[in-house]
Amino acid sequence: MAVLHKEFTEFNKKIRLSESRREMLKASRKDIKRKIRKWFKDNKPTELQPKFHGQGSFEMFTGINPIPMKDDDGNTLLKFDLDFGIYFIEKEEEDNKQTVETWHNWVYQSVEDHTSKKPVRKTTCIRVIYSDGHHIDLPIYYKHDDIIELAHKSKGWIESDPKEFYEWFNNIKNAQLERIVRYFKAWKNYKEINNSNLKFPSGFELTILAANNYVEDDNDDKAFRETVRKIDTELNKPNGFKCLRPTTPKGEDVFYNYTISRKNNFLSTLKSLLNDLERAKDDKNFKKASEILRNNHFGDRFPLGADKDEEEKSNNLGKSLGAASITPKPYGY
Repeated sequence: MAVLHKEFTEFNKKIRLSESRREMLKASRKDIKRKIRKWFKDNKPTELQPKFHGQGSFEMFTGINPIPMKDDDGNTLLKFDLDFGIYFIEKEEEDNKQTVETWHNWVYQSVEDHTSKKPVRKTTCIRVIYSDGHHIDLPIYYKHDDIIELAHKSKGWIESDPKEFYEWFNNIKNAQLERIVRYFKAWKNYKEINNSNLKFPSGFELTILAANNYVEDDNDDKAFRETVRKIDTELNKPNGFKCLRPTTPKGEDVFYNYTISRKNNFLSTLKSLLNDLERAKDDKNFKKASEILRNNHFGDRFPLGADKDEEEKSNNLGKSLGAASITPKPYGY
């Protein structure tokens, strides 16, 4: 049985969002914040000035380096993303709530010429796209009477508190769970790039699944495998294909709008991952075991193990320990 803990932790070092890229995203966030503030200061009254708060994987330290892609001109794109919430706070005895469409239009206008690419109007945010491929999503919130609502273009104003979510995760996480969430995101990244018909759960949804089904172990390969197994078991129970939001709106099934084909595609791909994790575990050879995961699920960022058997490694370790346990003879014997 090949234990691939070393390979998984080396994989984590490759996929974990590097400090230099975190700084780059912070700089982009700072610039866009300055831009939006200036537009609202120049165009709207004092009571309609925005506040900002980071959210998502950036705040939870579960972001990954995406696999580089090429545009039509052959330029390398790195599709990093960052969620940056814009908040409008209702003051006492003031009602400044506008329509969802109005807020979206204002935020769109405030960033319309921020980059060379036009912003994209999404259902839940305005997306600002940069030439190197990364983007910043700007969801819009209105706070009144301690209630926070998201400006959702198809549902209207809905209760939502993203800060609650990353606080929930940060309160239960440990370093290994952070890594496991990254492994899931790297798997999603690789599989979707190599099969455009696949549409995996979002990083948000994968984070909930991983956190709710996390199985701790000294070895990352076993912890990841058993977490995948538990998720597979839960989702395949009768009426078990659901992913319940742990924070406001608590109990919402975020899988509610999945089509049958999307559900079945994800379940079959998840089962394939579990089967290959089992195959890797049962193979004695480190190189062959790592190739199963590298070729089928993670790509060449997943390191190749040594071309030797676990049994050989164990025997060598046993010999070393045996030699170390021999009692040395007195000097001059």
